[in-house]
Amino acid sequence: MPKYLVGLVEPKTYAIFKTLLNNPNKIFHLNSLAEASKVPTSSTARIIRKLVINKFAEELKIGKISIYKLADNEKIKKLKSLDEK
Repeated sequence: MPKYLVGLVEPKTYAIFKTLLNNPNKIFHLNSLAEASKVPTSSTARIIRKLVINKFAEELKIGKISIYKLADNEKIKKLKSLDEK
C-alpha cells in the first residue's frame, strides 16, 4: 500500500480495490475476488458492498448470482492517476 494511504484506507479494502484496478475489464465472482486479493470471503463481501454503494465497483446480478467489476466513472479515473504517481 502506498505510504500516503496508510491510516486512511484499510489494507483489506485497498487489496480488493487494487485487484479491481489491476483488472479493469475482468468480472469477478465474490469467491474469485477474495482469492485474487488474498482477503477472506466474509471480509470481501462486506468491503465490496461498500465499494458498490460508493460507486467504486459495479454489481451485476445474473439470476441469484452477483458478479463485480470496476466501475467506469470519474472517481476511478482520478484514483488511477493518483495510483500511478
